[in-house]
Amino acid sequence: MKMKRLVFLILTMLLVVSTIASCGENTAVNNDTSTKETNADASNSDSGDKTDDGLSAQETTNNLDIYNDNLQEQDFGGAQFRIAARDEPWLYVIYDSQEENGDLINDAVYKRNRKIEERFNIVITQDTLEDVSGPLKKNVKSGIDAYELYLPVDREALNFGADGTVYKISDLPNVDLTKPYWSQSLNECLTIGGDLYFAYGAFNLSVYDYTHVLLFNKQMMADLGLENLYNTVRSGEWTFDKYAEMARAATKDFNGNGVIGDDGDIFGLVSMDKHVLPCFWIGAGVQAISKSEDDIPQFNLRTDEKFASVIDKIFDITYGNNSRYCYTGELTEDKTIYLIDGYTLFADASFKGISDLRSIETDFGIIPYPKYTADQTNYYTRVEGGNPAVVPVTSLDTQMIGTILEALNSEGAKTVIPAYYDVTLKTKHARDEESSQMLDLIFDGRIYDLGDTYWCSVLRDGIFLNMYSKNDRALASQLEKVEPKINSEIDKVVKALNK
Repeated sequence: MKMKRLVFLILTMLLVVSTIASCGENTAVNNDTSTKETNADASNSDSGDKTDDGLSAQETTNNLDIYNDNLQEQDFGGAQFRIAARDEPWLYVIYDSQEENGDLINDAVYKRNRKIEERFNIVITQDTLEDVSGPLKKNVKSGIDAYELYLPVDREALNFGADGTVYKISDLPNVDLTKPYWSQSLNECLTIGGDLYFAYGAFNLSVYDYTHVLLFNKQMMADLGLENLYNTVRSGEWTFDKYAEMARAATKDFNGNGVIGDDGDIFGLVSMDKHVLPCFWIGAGVQAISKSEDDIPQFNLRTDEKFASVIDKIFDITYGNNSRYCYTGELTEDKTIYLIDGYTLFADASFKGISDLRSIETDFGIIPYPKYTADQTNYYTRVEGGNPAVVPVTSLDTQMIGTILEALNSEGAKTVIPAYYDVTLKTKHARDEESSQMLDLIFDGRIYDLGDTYWCSVLRDGIFLNMYSKNDRALASQLEKVEPKINSEIDKVVKALNK
């Protein structure tokens, strides 16, 4: 197979599946860039192999009683619980299934929903639409009670909260966001001024699908005589510098044209441009949007010296050593073949992207993005965004909706997440026990950055994508230009939410 075809396939496999979605599919919230790492360190430093919600992998598998809800038994008289989900190939959008088909996730969702239907005497259905936000807005404006739950893109979900289209999830009856089946660390990122209009839990797989990791080619690692990367991660020595050393060792002018990093060469890293900076900066424990002591988003990057140093370092370890794949053409959408065939050592991938690699023969490993330096306590993992569940203000029975939403998350933690995480990822797709251990570490450090998600059109897909694509390192001038716009965007949302 020709080199160009192989590179196209690599890009398709790892990038198109997980990232063709533009900033519309991304949203986030963060704490202060100067304190977020400290806060995360404090909460995770004693965690060992613990999940995002502070529960060990063994606990999540063997002690499912911790996910029991406190709901009273209720009979809703055969009421419909209708779900509107957006059709997206890069996410699992299975919130209901009417039959078992042998697929682990499908069958787990089927069993979860039928159990809840029997328990509360309801009927759960799902419509998968090309667009969710348009119908939500139209139905609320017209006073139409069409669905109990909508799952729009998170950035749009925030806007619906700001304009009064949806309820605050914390105001719904019987929803207890302190329960372990709700994602504590991610939902803490999502509050604005203490308000939470949507939250993530075990019902929603999108924030699992949108979690970014690095894959590495195990045969290339061995051929290059590089150290055991799993041991490096476990020792805490997996850093920007160590990554740069390995990526550079793999990079070769394979086509012999005297130019390193163009089509036909062997690369240290394959990734879409828009993911390089945020994946690495979140790995370094910094964020593009911080939050004040009053939980208000704020843009402080012009005075954030660490963030500036991190951005410079990312350019150095990708552009500076010629290890990144410099691709300027259009991506092929051929999804029939997925492989890593020795033409890149590292590749960015989402978890949904990993699940699409089940048939390839090439052996690969899964690791978190590196730390900035070895003295950074923990590894941090970027969550690119998600499609959260929101409840329209036209809903006629919030008592029923809150009850069923709580039950879906509780039961989902017992049935769907084990199928997704412990079985589908850790057994079927992770190629070795060490990769499975890495998954626990990765999920323990998930971070949701507002500048990468809520306001991605201004920041991530605005100045940062443009900078990285052009190898433009003039961060200060770019931040100066964008500061009025991003502050205006933040002020508009904060004022709307606080009115």
